Amino acid sequence: MNNYKLRAYEAVCIVLTILLINLVLQVPSILISTTGSATLINILYISVLTLFFFFIIYGISSIFAGLDIIDISNYLGGKFLKILVGTLYILFIFLTSSVIIRLFAESLSLIYFSHININVIILIFIIASGIINYFDFRSICRLNIIIIPIMLFSIIFLYFSSLNNYTVERVFPLLGYGLKSTFLTGFSNIFSFGGIFLIFLISPLLSSKSEFKKVGIFSISLYGLFLILCVSALLFSFPQIKNTASPLSLYLLARQISLGIYIQSVDAIFLLIWIPFLLSYLSIKLYFALSIFKKISNIKYSSGMIYNFCSILFIITILSRNIIEINLFTNEFYKYLIIGFVFIFSFMILVLALIKKLFRKIIHKEDKLSNV
Repeated sequence: MNNYKLRAYEAVCIVLTILLINLVLQVPSILISTTGSATLINILYISVLTLFFFFIIYGISSIFAGLDIIDISNYLGGKFLKILVGTLYILFIFLTSSVIIRLFAESLSLIYFSHININVIILIFIIASGIINYFDFRSICRLNIIIIPIMLFSIIFLYFSSLNNYTVERVFPLLGYGLKSTFLTGFSNIFSFGGIFLIFLISPLLSSKSEFKKVGIFSISLYGLFLILCVSALLFSFPQIKNTASPLSLYLLARQISLGIYIQSVDAIFLLIWIPFLLSYLSIKLYFALSIFKKISNIKYSSGMIYNFCSILFIITILSRNIIEINLFTNEFYKYLIIGFVFIFSFMILVLALIKKLFRKIIHKEDKLSNV
């Protein structure tokens, strides 16, 4: 862990990595299963809500400039709350990362590596992310800057390469299952923006306090745009995408693309792109988990904890016995865990800290007046 400061585009790439992993996995098909043909309208709706949510966070964070939510928790409730919030963030990172690794590993096992034990695939990913974290944070950022443009290009390529298979009429009826489903029930689709939890942690890492606003706006807007591209491609290409058993939504698009007689297995090329992308995702998550642990435990170096954290992540990941259990968890609990932790719990910490700050300011003014 070092004192390297992020420039705006580096920070955007980091937040995008945490957000974009949803597009590779089954999140687009989950959104479609919730709101049907109205999913595109629903994404615009939740994108606007997420931007509004960020502007509130930005307004509060500007009062606590340069502090992350762990520092703000310390201001709000002292060392006890700081340790509690930090521990919950580490657990949240472990749990969400374990779901992502398991889904991706299950897909790899199903598609190409059925002869390899699923636990071995999981272990390889976790060990690789641990090794990457032995390098400094600057190296992780530079790796990420290379991978993100390739990842974005792959999504654009998938979208336009699938045009011949589109049936645009599937967007009708525009409101899908109705207004209630699109705007009330469909509000739960905001979980797909859960990666913005990183916004609560990234402020101290920025080279300039003024870049925080840019990072939030660009990250959320770009992710919303690419989410629309992925969902529209799946919605227009498959009549029953919600019934697919594949955890990799975009893989279904890649399988139907052919680039002539010489390049017919385009899906394999995309897996070669998505594998290092997953490693970048895990490396970033592990880095922030270690950074939080260092902050709440006051240890000088956290590199010695890397493989301890990797071991914990591996144990959590293999707790589910099969893909049925992990799908049940993602469909029934995962989205509500993200909504509760990111959009309610973390937000309330900021609001309560703001109230305390304002209350102290009012008391301070009253003390000044009484001394006049």
